[in-house]
Amino acid sequence: MFSSIFWMYFSYVLSFIIPLFCGITLLTIKGESSNKQAGIHPRSLLGVIFILTGFLFILNMTQNIQKFYTGELGLPAFDIAINLVLIPLYFFYFRKVTKPERLNRWKITRHLLPAIIVFILALFIFPLQEDTAQFKQTYTIANPIRMIFQYICLIVQMVMIIIYATCILRFKKQHIQELENNYSSTENIDLKWLDQAIPLAIVYAVIALAMSAIQSTWSDYLFHLTSIFFIFYLFIHALNEPYIYYTTTHPLHILETPVIPCEKISLEEIEAEIKPEPELSSVFPPLPEKYLKNLGEKREKMKDELICLFDQKEIYTNGNLTINDVANLLGTNRTYVSNVINNEFGFSFYQFVNKYRIQKATILLLEHPEMQIQEVATLSGFNSLSSFISSFKLNEGITPKQWKQRYATPL
Repeated sequence: MFSSIFWMYFSYVLSFIIPLFCGITLLTIKGESSNKQAGIHPRSLLGVIFILTGFLFILNMTQNIQKFYTGELGLPAFDIAINLVLIPLYFFYFRKVTKPERLNRWKITRHLLPAIIVFILALFIFPLQEDTAQFKQTYTIANPIRMIFQYICLIVQMVMIIIYATCILRFKKQHIQELENNYSSTENIDLKWLDQAIPLAIVYAVIALAMSAIQSTWSDYLFHLTSIFFIFYLFIHALNEPYIYYTTTHPLHILETPVIPCEKISLEEIEAEIKPEPELSSVFPPLPEKYLKNLGEKREKMKDELICLFDQKEIYTNGNLTINDVANLLGTNRTYVSNVINNEFGFSFYQFVNKYRIQKATILLLEHPEMQIQEVATLSGFNSLSSFISSFKLNEGITPKQWKQRYATPL
């Protein structure tokens, strides 16, 4: 029952059924509508990639089954170029998740140029319907160009893996910095899966590269089964993917109850000098030095107003507070607020808000030692107990429970 033929069909059938099923599901599932400025939603992009992967595996399966029964190689150029197609496609998914931007056809096509060039060259180097035994006999003896060409293709794949992995890690770092500059809480933004998915993508690409070099029956099975695991892993996380694109009119959260600021600030002169920020900016840059020299009292007034909102109004207790909310309360734009927090206090927005939340938590622990840790976390503005404990330990060096036992427990 569990013969080599069984495992061959088992791995081949699953290798195209799983991506087709996952791709169709992601394209039909209800979710956030597409934004014209941000382009296609990553969930939909991944669905398209899965479907393309499924069709590529169908062609690969057909060719390998033909080779198994007839001894003919079919179209060797296809097997050589398939990884050069898949690697850029999945790179664009990770790029879309970590770098909000609108993709265009040329941006995608130029990354597929290596696969197109390799496929065309392979059509001339490898003849169609070549006998397997004859191919193995003449592979390194009569026609060494084929061996050299295939090694070059493997080197190209390796270079692509290194370059793409480096780019994804850089985009991820910028993405986290962007989130910390805009949001005070990241409980609903699942970043941990990226820490797992990116190394997993690298491992998957390396396995695909190694299996291409080995060129044996069991290597095909391992490649397909690894693909199934990788695709299913991405599918699970894409179902509830919290994709965020940054525009001045599309904050992730809005204050549930409006807060009246201490005093309205007139920044018309400053905003007249500052160029409007782009709709889809990368990490918000600080203002040029020539502007900072001219801010003077108005900058100090902004700083005082900001402290007033946090010290007296305690707006940080809203677990979904964003930098857009603070900017609206101060009557300015988020770039200016981010600049003031970064340069005057030396923190990102996320760190700045959490400093106040931890301070609030320590006061509650001292004044109300009978209060439960979960209640303290909620009143301090944290949306989950786990994020409260991790943030508290990062700032105080110990957990809230240990801090309570050390400082809040009466002697």
